[in-house]
Amino acid sequence: MAIKSLVLDLGNVVVDVDYSRFCREVGFDVSAFEAFYRSPFFKDFEIGNVTRNEYFEVLKQYIAISDIHLHEIERNIYKAFPLRLRTWGLIHFLKRRMSIYLLSNTNSIDFENIDAYVGLRETFDKVYLSYEQKRTKPDPETFHHAACYFSICPEETLFCDDREENIQGAQKAGWNVYQVNDESSFIDYLVRTLKIDKDALAW
Repeated sequence: MAIKSLVLDLGNVVVDVDYSRFCREVGFDVSAFEAFYRSPFFKDFEIGNVTRNEYFEVLKQYIAISDIHLHEIERNIYKAFPLRLRTWGLIHFLKRRMSIYLLSNTNSIDFENIDAYVGLRETFDKVYLSYEQKRTKPDPETFHHAACYFSICPEETLFCDDREENIQGAQKAGWNVYQVNDESSFIDYLVRTLKIDKDALAW
């Protein structure tokens, strides 16, 4: 397949998801924090239907926190999402030869803090975020809308995500897909599929 555009998910593709790392930093119970992230409320936050203030009010139902603690959350949340350094380096290498986009179900607090730390918006050609667009994966209509937003051709696009349901949604929209299970296999796949000279890479 002739791939001209690469579209990546964020969590477990570009960054790892490690809530225990963040919870250790701010002194939260990991199981309580993960229960909050799995709650129906949190899905509403990811689609932009609730405010940041409402986020913190609901979080207080799961974890006893003070207003001073809220600042610590905002300041440290990026630590829950450590960057996959080899993937990050490959993204910058590939930017010289193709368009690369980010398509993520995420929320304003997580994304903006990761962005402030590593520069997601300046790295990708465009970002398509659920809380901004009011649309989420795996709905195939989200992929149709994203294709228009990115001005890409699905048949010439490779979408990479760690979740099977999102892969299926992209396939229904006519995109080429790859399910990411681990970083090493993912990089090997991109090197083969995009015909990258491994000698040109730093590692």
